[in-house]
Amino acid sequence: MAKSANNSPHWALLGGTFDPVHIGHLRIAVQLRDLGFDRVLLIPNRIPPHRPQPQADAQQRLTMLELACAELAGIEACDIELQRAELSYSAITVAALHERHPEVSFTWVMGQDAWQGFEHWHQPLALLEQANLLVVSRPGLQNTSHWQEQQLEQRECDVATLLRTSSGHICRHHWPELDISASYLRRAIKQGENVTFLVPPNVLNYLHQQQLYR
Repeated sequence: MAKSANNSPHWALLGGTFDPVHIGHLRIAVQLRDLGFDRVLLIPNRIPPHRPQPQADAQQRLTMLELACAELAGIEACDIELQRAELSYSAITVAALHERHPEVSFTWVMGQDAWQGFEHWHQPLALLEQANLLVVSRPGLQNTSHWQEQQLEQRECDVATLLRTSSGHICRHHWPELDISASYLRRAIKQGENVTFLVPPNVLNYLHQQQLYR
């Protein structure tokens, strides 16, 4: 069941491979901060369970995130999944964050594609027992399974309610998405195309220094 946040700090959690981090990720992070979250953590996977292994290694991806977040107040990289050798399951990550920060409420943020497969994640209901869920999607009709419909019927709320509760709620929030992806960036860099303005300048310099994705 949903739990009240009791005015505790509320952090948004945005996971991914960040291979590499790009302005689409950072735009979402800034929007989350502006939405009212006290802090936004960008959490790079060590071993993503639902996609191929990243091309850049863990330290390189963490460094790029730290560079990207350096001048963004309230937004920071978090290495909690990189410290574990096993698969990067969100429910385990949130449990570990609760141990570190017992006074904080958490909302896990995902895109529409991830939400479509959420019922097949590792212990999705355990994740909802520990945190809220914010699904960032484009406006319009979205296909939902019977399981998702049941969960939405019990748990769906607006952003204001989400920010007042510590767990158990699902909010579908519509934002226009930038048409940019890490896979596109990797291909563009490999082909020698100019990716200026698609990643922060300090990250672009790091990509050149490390000869990543070439």
